[in-house]
Amino acid sequence: MEEQDLPAELQESVHEAVGRGVKVELKVRVQLEVKDKVENRILVLASHRLLLLSARVPVKVEQSFSLLDLQGVSSNSPSQLALEHERGVWPLRSPEVDDVIARIGLCLRRICPGAPPTKLLKLSLKPPERAAPLLERWGNSRPELGPCGGFSLQYLCVCDLLGLPYRDEVQWDVDTIYLSQDTRELTLQDFIHLDNRDLVPIISALEFNQWFIKLCVKDHKLSSEASEALLRVVARSSRLEELVLDNAGLRSDFAQKLAAALAHNPASALHSLTLSNNSLEDKGAAALAAQLAKLPLGLKRLNLCRTGLSPKGVNSVFQSLSSNPVISSSLKELNLSANSLRGDDLGQLHSFLGEANVLEMLDVSHSDCSVEQLCSSLLRGSLQHLSVLNMSKCVFSHRKLKELPSGFKQFFSSALSLSSVSLSGTKLPLEALKALLLGLGCNPSLSEVSLDLSGCDLRSPGAQVLEGCIAEIPNISSLDVSDNGLDLDLLTLLQWISKNRSIKHLALGKNFSGIKSKNVSQVLDHLVHLIQEEESVSLQDKPLASLSLADSRLKSDLSVFLNALGSNASLTRLDISGNAMGDLGAKLLAKALQINTKLRTVLWDRNGVSAQGLQDVASALEKNYTVRFMPDCTDL
Repeated sequence: MEEQDLPAELQESVHEAVGRGVKVELKVRVQLEVKDKVENRILVLASHRLLLLSARVPVKVEQSFSLLDLQGVSSNSPSQLALEHERGVWPLRSPEVDDVIARIGLCLRRICPGAPPTKLLKLSLKPPERAAPLLERWGNSRPELGPCGGFSLQYLCVCDLLGLPYRDEVQWDVDTIYLSQDTRELTLQDFIHLDNRDLVPIISALEFNQWFIKLCVKDHKLSSEASEALLRVVARSSRLEELVLDNAGLRSDFAQKLAAALAHNPASALHSLTLSNNSLEDKGAAALAAQLAKLPLGLKRLNLCRTGLSPKGVNSVFQSLSSNPVISSSLKELNLSANSLRGDDLGQLHSFLGEANVLEMLDVSHSDCSVEQLCSSLLRGSLQHLSVLNMSKCVFSHRKLKELPSGFKQFFSSALSLSSVSLSGTKLPLEALKALLLGLGCNPSLSEVSLDLSGCDLRSPGAQVLEGCIAEIPNISSLDVSDNGLDLDLLTLLQWISKNRSIKHLALGKNFSGIKSKNVSQVLDHLVHLIQEEESVSLQDKPLASLSLADSRLKSDLSVFLNALGSNASLTRLDISGNAMGDLGAKLLAKALQINTKLRTVLWDRNGVSAQGLQDVASALEKNYTVRFMPDCTDL
């Protein structure tokens, strides 16, 4: 029965026929029923395949099929066995049929650890009591799966099943790199240098794998074969929790197929879905949302950024999601950015946001969504959890003071967990800016808020509003007012910012283009005054830790700031990229870095620095090892 029952010469020939690199689990003499007679054969069970070999030296493989092709095992007596597969049946005779069946089941346990063998194939035994010891043996087995839940074996089996080449580098990456990082995320970007067809078995292996719970595909157009493999994984896997398909060339028909795959899998563990930058459109998103609402574990994260949705499509999505109360108690992150959310016809979305929910992150940036309506809806809902709110490139429906809803200010004064608010690129009415600042300023529940007001066209009127409020706001830790045409108003604004006790991160870039050259140094003097340690300690509880002057085109005027940088003891991060400071600026930066011991990161690309300037900075770094630089090769 076992290997030792075969003559040495026959064993050697079997290994030659099967392949010396193939792990053999069992070799046994059998008889194959051919019409009215029986012929001697050798049945070989490999880790991924069943093979029927001739019984004489030299041994030859006569038939074989993948273990994943095995559809049924039947036996009418302890010496008779029928193996059913996709292309037919092997009718066999052997004195130890039950052990052969047991070994096949144990191999299937290693390939598919999440499912018992009886779920993978039809088992029919006579008399029926023969099944009990087999089931007990399979149930008690604890197969050693190998790295990452036996992924490499599963990958081998799928390659064998599909007739595709087995890539050793895939096995090495998973067994070595993925294992060392202890990651549960399979990232297809690690393998996109292979042919498109090589991605299919990598994806398909997740049908059986119990280790990986997240599949990530970004910026790679999935072939139709890879898409179908992914859909089979969704339809069959009980372990896949997160699916990221960002810019994968998917369309509305894929979203509909994805919904059908989810409907086919009542044991699905999926709770996080990213489909950003795919043309799903209203039809695909609506079909998918109807099924997402039925997920057994609810939905934690949903990213539909830039998927071609209109207000009608968004309403359809949230009409479905709102039908299941589990969603409102599970959805924590929602991204609808870069879709069309303009207008008042978003009743289902606002209704969802207005109910009690557990949202922690909401992104509606670049959507032309009404800021006032959004904040009013959020105010009606739960304010306990929302931490990140991105309303960049949105719009204000009301431009006049008497029309600005009171709920706008009330939202910012009532939110309990806000840590990041972005209105970047949103043209802010002055009263809205004032209401925002006063709302945050009087909110005792918030401690460290990052506020992004970049590109809001504030100019001088907005600067005056900031000057009147910023000093007394105790909970803004990061403030970005870059690209607002502040120009000479920076003189006064910097004085008021210096009185603030909480701002640790400040971005001022792209605010100097309207300042006459003779006045630039005056503004930079105020900035130097802001970062000086002795002043910062007296005026601020927490001195600035990071500062950005990016893309300000200060050129040689930047030297005023660089000359003061050496003695600064508070900044740990500095961004002076895009200032065209040239080699002179690089030399001044190098001098400062010889004595500055606090900076850890300096960004200084796009400054027109030659090799000599880079050498000056490199020499300074040899004398001071505390700085980690992030230069850009465009200066070389």
